[in-house]
Amino acid sequence: MSETVPQTRLTPTARPWRFRFVALIVTAAAAGLIVWLAVRDNGSSSSSKTQASSVTAVSVAQLQSLAASVGHPVFWVGPKAGDTLELSRNSNGSIFVRYLPAGVKIGSTTPYLTVATYPFAGAYAAIRTVASQSGSTPMKVADGGLGVMSASYPQSVHVAYPGVDYQVEVYDPTPGTAENLVAGGNLEAFGSLTAGSTSPPRAVSLAGLKSFARSLGHPLYWVGPKKGYTYELRRTSQGQLYVRYLPAGVKVGAAPPYLTVGTYPFPAAFGAMQALAKQPGETSIAIAHGGIAVFDTSYPKSIHLAFPGSNYEIEVFDPVPAVVRQIVASGQVNSIG
Repeated sequence: MSETVPQTRLTPTARPWRFRFVALIVTAAAAGLIVWLAVRDNGSSSSSKTQASSVTAVSVAQLQSLAASVGHPVFWVGPKAGDTLELSRNSNGSIFVRYLPAGVKIGSTTPYLTVATYPFAGAYAAIRTVASQSGSTPMKVADGGLGVMSASYPQSVHVAYPGVDYQVEVYDPTPGTAENLVAGGNLEAFGSLTAGSTSPPRAVSLAGLKSFARSLGHPLYWVGPKKGYTYELRRTSQGQLYVRYLPAGVKVGAAPPYLTVGTYPFPAAFGAMQALAKQPGETSIAIAHGGIAVFDTSYPKSIHLAFPGSNYEIEVFDPVPAVVRQIVASGQVNSIG
């Protein structure tokens, strides 16, 4: 949890995973469906609206190279004689490795054994909480991992590891198969299971910020230009991006909190936000473009936002609660472009 916002201190450390835990509850009921739909030949999921890259067959060596290039673990359940390994990657950073039996074409719409790797800040804390809920079956996993299966959906097992901001889902259309694979120690990772590093914050010009946003291939949010301010940009190994507004004379990396906008990869963020808005102590605000904004009444310095069809959560923080609310309510939160 410490990596979520170690310098900008948007929220207490418990807050970010609390939000993502809600998202896990929302998606878990149809988790297997999301997995296999996400790797269909049309590359989309009706639940997450996640756009997939081209679906390809890969070798074990190529999976190893992929893990090295993305800088985080990529999971599978080992080789299976006769099966073709199918790789699909989504724009939100999710990676799917599907096992196709002999004769099945790449991109088939039929569901098969699939192992998904999802960006998920605070994944281990969320899984641990879910494991304690009624109807959930926890299981110990090698390397300190923890798995959990829902009695209402035995086709999928969700797994997380301490210090790793990625959640794993093992899915098979036959109930109990995923559980047996995880319990039998078949789940393995290409790449290290240690926590990744975060790049140091750096100052960027307005032109540099816009150039960086164009290079991402996905939205980067801010609250518009502010004359006389320095734009501090920080990127974590999990793809979380922070744009902080530093007043004149304040050095990059300064500890005091200032206005900050975070952009987080988050599958089906809008649905999770709608669910969060219904929780006790949460207040929602209707915003432009059909979006929704939610804040915890016990911590009004941060407001979380999402827009329909987006796989990114936005967090706007300011040490003065009235300021952050005015910024969000007035429609100042936009993608850079």
